[in-house]
Amino acid sequence: MTSPTCSPRATVDAYIEGTRNRDIALLKQLFHDDAVMTGWFDGSLGVGGPGPFFQELEQNEVGQNYTGTVVSVVQTDRIATAQVDETNLLGVSFSNHFHLIQIDDGNWRIISKLFRHY
Repeated sequence: MTSPTCSPRATVDAYIEGTRNRDIALLKQLFHDDAVMTGWFDGSLGVGGPGPFFQELEQNEVGQNYTGTVVSVVQTDRIATAQVDETNLLGVSFSNHFHLIQIDDGNWRIISKLFRHY
């Protein structure tokens, strides 16, 4: 079985599946312990860790027709960026920009997520 963090693409694919299935344990595995999430939601700027995102997923249905689309993944050595667009996540759509790092054991983690909803 391939690890969900074996590459930047596998990590963002696992993010989509973890979000779709509200699999908080998987999502926590994907984010680095020091990860930050920053972005705009309903006109308010949010800056912090992924904890509030996990709580929203625990408390609410994702959306009947949720989709996540990987728009791009660019890897340079042990860093990567990715764009993932989501529709019908908790009733709204998002454009997400991820920064990922390869940690010492060779696996990849999301170190930051920059988002906006539309």
